[in-house]
Formats: sequence, structure tokens, C-alpha cells
Amino acid sequence: MSSSRLVSAVVLALAATAACASSNAGDDGSGDGGADAADNGPDAQLCSGLPCEAVYVDGAAGSDDNPGTLSLPLKTVGAGIERAANSNPRLAVFVQAGTYDEAITMQAGVSIYGGFGEFWARDGGTTELGGTTLTVRFDGIQTATKLDGLTIRSADATGVGESTTAILITGSKNIELVDVVVEAGAGGASAPGGDGSTGAGGGGGGTGKPGCEDSSIVCASCSQPAGGTAGSSSCSRTGGVGGKSGRSDNAGSTGGTGASGTAGGGGGHGGGGGNGTVGSPSADGGPGAPGTGGANFGQFDGAVYSASNAGTGGSGGGDGNGGGGGGGGGGGTTDCDSYGSSGGGGGGGGCGGTPGTGGTGGGGSFGVISFDSQVVIRGSMIMGGNGGAGGAGGSGGAGGAGGAFGNGGPYGGSGEQDDGGNGARGGTGGRGGAGGDGGGGGGGPSIGLACLGTSSVGIPQSTLSGGLGGAGGASSAPGETGLSSMGYNCSFF
Repeated sequence: MSSSRLVSAVVLALAATAACASSNAGDDGSGDGGADAADNGPDAQLCSGLPCEAVYVDGAAGSDDNPGTLSLPLKTVGAGIERAANSNPRLAVFVQAGTYDEAITMQAGVSIYGGFGEFWARDGGTTELGGTTLTVRFDGIQTATKLDGLTIRSADATGVGESTTAILITGSKNIELVDVVVEAGAGGASAPGGDGSTGAGGGGGGTGKPGCEDSSIVCASCSQPAGGTAGSSSCSRTGGVGGKSGRSDNAGSTGGTGASGTAGGGGGHGGGGGNGTVGSPSADGGPGAPGTGGANFGQFDGAVYSASNAGTGGSGGGDGNGGGGGGGGGGGTTDCDSYGSSGGGGGGGGCGGTPGTGGTGGGGSFGVISFDSQVVIRGSMIMGGNGGAGGAGGSGGAGGAGGAFGNGGPYGGSGEQDDGGNGARGGTGGRGGAGGDGGGGGGGPSIGLACLGTSSVGIPQSTLSGGLGGAGGASSAPGETGLSSMGYNCSFF
């Protein structure tokens, strides 16, 4: 500090002391009487409406190694509070105009006054505190304590779904916010839900066996051809086995039923030329239902806000059914008795896709939160910032493909199968249904003032406003846009 400035400061300090000597303790002539007297205890004296003694803070010219006097101020507000709280009696803290990137915890009976300019004249300069997602905290204070003439800003939240609060007041009374501007930062955006996975595909049915000669004396013999194998399914929706073939005058067997009742094809008639019929194709699985989106406001647990996550994720898609087996061919009688070819197996059902999970909720933006506290906000402006965006719901996974049909057995040749009928192919397996999309997370709220628990808050000559509620997370079941309100749960609305 220059010598001329120091001299001027000393002159002003002497003038303030003289003003103090001429003031009535507890009354600055404003008609508020006990309001200012409570700044630093019931016996505090006032000098031109301010406490006569204080710890001084100057972010530009001070040092936290200084004693905190007018000529040797401290540098940080936190150091000023500590010095004032250790004084007997406790003192106020006077803070030069400027920006202070720090979070502070208030102490009982230590009031903070901003707006001091050159030579410590309170000339309307801006004293701003900020830089963190919780800038000022009052906790368990019972003695009159005030913030006067400051701008309090909280930083934008950067964590996923993180909230930001400029001033938090818990379990306290006799708290005053006078001529303050409070502006919360933006709530943090939330995380999207995870996508579901594709369902497993069904296995293909096996091909039937060729027909063969099976007679006596000069004719060859063979075993009855087995039907094509059933298509596999990891979700137990197997296809039907292919029908066995008939011999001589006997008809071929009906193809096996696929899982969940899909009919197999009928066998061909015996006695020559009777072909089996195709197995029935199976039904596809139905799609899963989407989840529910998050609401426009989460909930408070005490003074801690929890974001509005998606109500639910989606449900899984239905499994496709297994295809029916193809009917076996009928037997032949020309020259020698013979078996027809057997039917092909039905394809296995595809499995349903798994559901997407829900998005998480956006972080809230709160100007002032009061929990179980008594507060007066006088001549001030309290503003919420923008709520954080809700996370998108995850997409449901696609259903697995149904298994391919197995072909009927090939013709065994004129020297073997002769006039025996051919087996038919099986039915295809059904496709699994797509999983449902997860619900979108709710957008974060923007609230000027939240009154929680047993709080009693007065707002004479003050204005409150909310910012933009965060966008709800995208989904087929989107989250709601976050609530925007000047006050939440406050009795004066």
C-alpha cells in the first residue's frame, strides 16, 4: 500500500471510530434496532451501520501471514473467518471487492461484509465468492450471523449427475442474507443406460436321411432312416425332429412338434409316391416393453439431493418358438420293399434380446438450500442455474434369428428307394423379440430456494428465480424435463 493510501486509510479509520462513539449500541438509526446489533453479539457497536471492529481481507494486496488489520489485511476469506472466530469477542470480516475462488464455512457470530473498495470505502464494488460446487456453508449456528453485500456463485458441476449449491444452511437459526446476489452453477449431466445384447440365434434343423431298400431274398436290407435332428436353442425353444420314413405300404411319421407347440408336417402315405408335408414355421417372439422415464424431480435425503434416475429399464424380448419337423416319406413297393426318405428337422427358436438399462438423472442446481433452519433473506436476488441433462435410456438388444429348417432327406435312388416317398423339410424357427429400451433419466431441477425439514425462511424485498430444468434423457420412454421453480417446499408460495 502506498504512503498516501495508508494515510488516507488511517484517517478514514479514525473517522469510523469517531462515528462509532456517536452511535447508539444496537441502533443505527435505520429503525431495525436489534437486527444490526446482532451482527457480532448483543453488545456489538455500529459505526455508520457497520461493526466498528473487524478483520480485513484484501485478495489483491493481502497476505494470510498478516494480522488482518486495516493496514495489513489477510488474503483469503477463510483465513479472515478463522482470525475473527478466534478473537474475543468475535469480530466481523470486511472483504475488499474482487473475486475469491474459495469455499467457506461460516462460524457463529462472525458476519461477513463485502463491497469495500479503495481506502476501505464501501462504494458498491462487487465482492464475489465462488469456484466450487458448494461455496458457503452454515452448519449448526445458533448465534446471529450474516452475509452482507456479497455475490455468491457455485461452480458448474462436472461429475456425472452431480448437483451444485451456492449456499447451504443446516441446523441453524438467526441467519441473515442481506443484499446478496446468489447464483448457482449448472448441474452435471448424467450417464446413459447400457444397451441390451442381441439374443442368441436358433440352431438349424438337420437334413433327413435318404430312402433305402429293405426286403428279403434277393433284395437288400437297411435300417429305418432317422429324421433330421431338431434345431437347438439356448433358451429351450428347440425345433421338432424330422419324421421317420415309412416302409412298403406304411406311411411316414409325422414330424416332431417344435417347442411351444409348433406342429410338425404329416408323413406321406405308403404304397409308393407318398411325400411328407412341410413342418409348420414357428411364431416370432414379441418385443420387450420399454422402461419408464425418470420424473422431473428426484428426492432429498436431509439436505442431500438424489437425482431422478429412470424408473425402470426395459423388459427382455420374447423367445421365438421352434419350427416343426418335416413329415417322413411313405414306403415304396416297386420291385422290392423300400423306405422313403425321412423328414428334415425344424429350426430352433431365436432368443429374445436383453433389455436396455435406464439412464441416470441429471444433477440439480440450487441457489440456497435451508434444512431445519431459520433464515431471513433481505433485499437479495437468489437464482438457480441450469439443471443437468438426464441420461439416455439404453437401446434394447435385437432378437436372435430363428434357426433354418432342415431339408428332407434326398432321394435314395431307383435301386434303393425306388418308389418310396420323399421326406419334407422342417419349419423355420421363430426370431426372438427385441428387448425393450431403458427409460431416460429425469432432467435435473433448477431451484432458487429449497426449504427443507422444519425450515422457516423469510424473503422481504428479495427476488427468487429458477433457471432451465435439465432435458430428460432420450428414449422411447423419455425422462421428464427437470423442474424449474423459484422455490421448493417453501410455505410462502
